[in-house]
Amino acid sequence: MRILGPRWSRFLAVMSTFAVSGLMHEAIYYYLTCVSPTWEVTWFFVLHGVFMAVEIEVKKAATDRWRLHPVVSMTIVFLAVTGNLLFFPQLRRNGVDLKAINAYEIMIDFVKAHLP
Repeated sequence: MRILGPRWSRFLAVMSTFAVSGLMHEAIYYYLTCVSPTWEVTWFFVLHGVFMAVEIEVKKAATDRWRLHPVVSMTIVFLAVTGNLLFFPQLRRNGVDLKAINAYEIMIDFVKAHLP
């Protein structure tokens, strides 16, 4: 007995994957910044889940009538725009980008000091 058809099963799988990924990234950001979550990162992943589910359905519907050129996928553009609006600001706002750059400098100095 099927509860959901293939279309809804696929949608639910895509959405739950992206939602869990968003929650895990929020946890990682919390441990990096020690600042309460703003949920921007989770929304970033939820939006990408919706966009991916719609893109999958459009491509499935279009294959019978005409084929989409591989370049037509707007995923990269969407990723760049939403990444700059929702994903990276939380890192910049809390100085994680500067901490990462500083950690790389320390690592390079360490390697240089221990090379023969």
